[in-house]
Amino acid sequence: MPRRARVLLTFDVEDPVAPASDDAVKWLADMLRKKGVSGAFFLTGDKARALVRRQRHDVFEALRTHDIGYHTNHHSTHPTVAEYLEPLDWAKGVAEVVAQERSGADLIRDLTGRDLCGFATAGTSWGPQVPGALSALGVPAHLHSFSRTGGGHNPHWYAGALCFARSEAVGPVEDVLPDPVRFAELIGRIPGMLEQAARSEDGVLHLYIGHPTMFVHREFWDAANYAGGRNPAPGAPLVAPGRRPPAETRTMLDNLARLIDVLHASPAAEFVAFGEMVAALRRRPGLDAGWFGSALGEAAGPGIRTTSRVLSPAQLLYAMCRELTGEDVERAGAVPEILGPVALPDSDHVPGHPDRLDATRLREAAASVCREVSAMGALPALAATDGVAVPVAALYRCLLDLTAGGSVRGLRSLPEAVPLSVTPELPEVAEEISEHYLRRVRRWMHRPDLDVTGLARITRAQTWSLRATALA
Repeated sequence: MPRRARVLLTFDVEDPVAPASDDAVKWLADMLRKKGVSGAFFLTGDKARALVRRQRHDVFEALRTHDIGYHTNHHSTHPTVAEYLEPLDWAKGVAEVVAQERSGADLIRDLTGRDLCGFATAGTSWGPQVPGALSALGVPAHLHSFSRTGGGHNPHWYAGALCFARSEAVGPVEDVLPDPVRFAELIGRIPGMLEQAARSEDGVLHLYIGHPTMFVHREFWDAANYAGGRNPAPGAPLVAPGRRPPAETRTMLDNLARLIDVLHASPAAEFVAFGEMVAALRRRPGLDAGWFGSALGEAAGPGIRTTSRVLSPAQLLYAMCRELTGEDVERAGAVPEILGPVALPDSDHVPGHPDRLDATRLREAAASVCREVSAMGALPALAATDGVAVPVAALYRCLLDLTAGGSVRGLRSLPEAVPLSVTPELPEVAEEISEHYLRRVRRWMHRPDLDVTGLARITRAQTWSLRATALA
């Protein structure tokens, strides 16, 4: 029997301004429950406080059968996530995410009595330190990440966190629900979408339904209050978003119900709870015999590839360095998650390096990588050997070439001198991710002068940590 597509439904619950948005959350949660579907609702800290203030205990009760996630503490209030991360390096940025977001995450856990299923990006306000901070926040996954493997995968590992790519989600579905023509087009596309998802390595169809508030409003709550980097004056009332006509709200709810019925009726689809999928993806399967050679074979060829489900480029380089320094990596087993370089040089300029190293200096360079990973959990930007700094990409390519497409013997028996080639410093997908981030992040929810050049540089460096993942 062909594999079925695993369908996820997710919602961003963020409007603290309009009480009508509270009703929309309850309607949607109740609808899904009656249809036997578990959605994932990602709440902001401010929305949770508003629900408490308005005594909407019925909303929390309606959410009990669904997964609960986190959608930042203050969403569009300035400074936003990208704004507070703007001037910070990796380590200070991770610490700032934890400091800014812990109270909101803890509040939602306390109010719902539930563990959080994930952290969803707020709008386009993101930085690579967000996934890097999730383990400290006790959050198991990152939704709407700007990272992706470049191989069409959806779930993947990046910066030490299980991530779901923003670019691989379908939606927001709310945009088509009021429009009969566009909704009919979506229904017509469902069989093809399910077939494509079922045939993919991931088997995932992520339907980002959108925002409950947009089922009752025609504009976003934050556009009128926080656009262009401004916060409302202290004590000033917030502007409520314009309402939809009740008939249009009814149409949207009915069409969403129909969409769910169509998916339920399809033999090619099965609904999966987001939290269950995250738990399954985090259970890393045991390594097959010959796993190290397989990883080397996958990585063979030009460039630095990020589509392996076995090892990220950072993990593979670390494993090769361990093998080169005398360890039997195959027998040692699983390699821990490893970050890309976190201590970056002052510029992207790559220093010159010798065109070859003798066997002793090559082993010294490998040993310096092992020491850095053991101490920091991250690759160094440069591997040091006898006063010479070797870019890790050059070392990666050098060691990979020694393995001749999958044989570890080349790392155990070195020639007298090994060539170091000039090679791209980052994985193939790095510039694609960085350019997408730079285009998307500078939108109305940020200060006009927001400069994320530094964050984009850190984003590129962390592509070394990319690894695909999928359910068995």
